[in-house]
Amino acid sequence: MNRIAGIILAVLGFLLAILSVAGLLPGLTGAGIALLLGGGLVIGLSFIDPIGASGEAGMSTASTLHMIFHSPSEVFRSFRRDPKWLAAFLIMAALSAVYSNLFIQRLTPERITNFTVDKTLEMPMLDDNARRQIELGRTEAIAQAKNPVARAGQSISGAIGSLFWYAFLALFFVLVSAAFGSKLRFWQAFSVAIYAAFPVNVIRAVFSTVLLFAKDPDDIHPILGQQALLQDNLGILMNPADGPVLYTLLGSIGLLGLYWVFMNAIGLKNAGENVSSMTGWTASIGIYLIIILLGVTMAALFPGFIS
Repeated sequence: MNRIAGIILAVLGFLLAILSVAGLLPGLTGAGIALLLGGGLVIGLSFIDPIGASGEAGMSTASTLHMIFHSPSEVFRSFRRDPKWLAAFLIMAALSAVYSNLFIQRLTPERITNFTVDKTLEMPMLDDNARRQIELGRTEAIAQAKNPVARAGQSISGAIGSLFWYAFLALFFVLVSAAFGSKLRFWQAFSVAIYAAFPVNVIRAVFSTVLLFAKDPDDIHPILGQQALLQDNLGILMNPADGPVLYTLLGSIGLLGLYWVFMNAIGLKNAGENVSSMTGWTASIGIYLIIILLGVTMAALFPGFIS
């Protein structure tokens, strides 16, 4: 990554946070902090050697973006010498921002915010004072949800959060590969993490957007629907309110989820210089199980947000 770009992001985030706190650009404090942290991440990653197995030019970005859907092994093999990630990452971030804003417009800020606040007030660990504070913030929360500047800030924060997630995923892949005696560089793993997610996110975003306008807004869950509306998993077999934990577990078993596991596995095998199929599948299934465990744990702790 470019160190100068990281410094620019960090400075921009710092200024944005200061201006937001001062009231000149309200609603962008979170985005400013996210940019500041994202800039720090970019600066840190800029110290990692970007060269793969050789310095030769690989596949063009345009080719990787369409071939990942029908010839993924060839795309991943090109990352051995020329890792790529930026274009795919930006497209996914844009699709996420578009869907998020369309979702809020379709279901209305009032319904989404009131539902979230009501579910928060149902949490048993809150005392009376905390409940009063949350209730007092309801009007402001609705105003924030209606504010296009604040929503843009949330999209920025979401994109930076995704960047940290893919960096963590790459590190996980590198460590697992090293444990199996395989050679996988960070940027190869980082490219795999992003490009394995790219077709999954594109398919999910496109179908979810279509369903957003095809379904009655009253039939869409104000929280669960924010991630996706495409029901390709076993969660469709039950009502979330009947068992949030079981629903979350079943919801993690779906076509796109398994497709993501498959893409990570073949990506690691082909992008690494001596990564075996067993290593690729172990790393991919391992992170998948960790995600399922985290999801089930959150459902157990906060079942009200799912029901």
